[in-house]
Amino acid sequence: MHPYLQVEHRVLRDGQQFSSVHEKMIYLILASYAGASGSAFPSHQTIADAVPCGKTTVKACLASLLEKGLIEKEERFNQHGGQTSNEYHVRSVPDAVRLPGEQEPTTGAARDDDEEPVLKKQSLKKEPSSTASSVFTLFEAEIGCTSPWIKQQLAQAVIKTSHDVVVHAIEQAAAANVRKWQYVKAVIDQLHARQITSGEQINRHESRRAERPARTKPTKHRSSAVLPAWVEMERTEQRLFEEKRRAAWTASVPEEAELTDLLAQLI
Repeated sequence: MHPYLQVEHRVLRDGQQFSSVHEKMIYLILASYAGASGSAFPSHQTIADAVPCGKTTVKACLASLLEKGLIEKEERFNQHGGQTSNEYHVRSVPDAVRLPGEQEPTTGAARDDDEEPVLKKQSLKKEPSSTASSVFTLFEAEIGCTSPWIKQQLAQAVIKTSHDVVVHAIEQAAAANVRKWQYVKAVIDQLHARQITSGEQINRHESRRAERPARTKPTKHRSSAVLPAWVEMERTEQRLFEEKRRAAWTASVPEEAELTDLLAQLI
């Protein structure tokens, strides 16, 4: 493996080509594993550890990269027919990423200054749909089918907060095994109320939450205080009523001798 990966400044500074910093990082990690061959097959966990992020985020970002045509995926199987880690073919972002072994651009080459605004204008039209699409894919994979109404709510949530917030909310719902939009919305609203938008802020928030002592349910102890007189009176009356009812029921049941006489009369 080549000891380094050459990346143009433009791909690092362009916020339109990739939907999130996680997506950009995963693309670069795949390029790093691919090397000159252009093929890489790290597991979801390996990618998650390298980013770092959760495997749910990895799956969503890979789906988004596939949709944009920045990577290609081939399923791999072992000799026993079991599925192993997928093989990814990394496709270069035009004039952005050079894999080891590729020809370097000519130093000082002129670049059309008018090209950059045109590319940005085209990307701006596609960016919301690609971001929303990756969120839809993640929601369907972790929570369930999306209706047009839920898609609208997810798209509005991305605009209102951020892509990272919505992805985190979906991950939290999946981790809690609560596959409902209401739970996702509650997490989004909570983070929005705390003015948390970026992935870094979310990580700090989760770290603080993990450090809090676990809440324990208060143990119920019987009070040693003297109860009011009316409570004791109610208890006494209830006890006497129960005893009277049991006595009446016992009296209504015939004794064995009476039962024998009744049976003899019937025979």
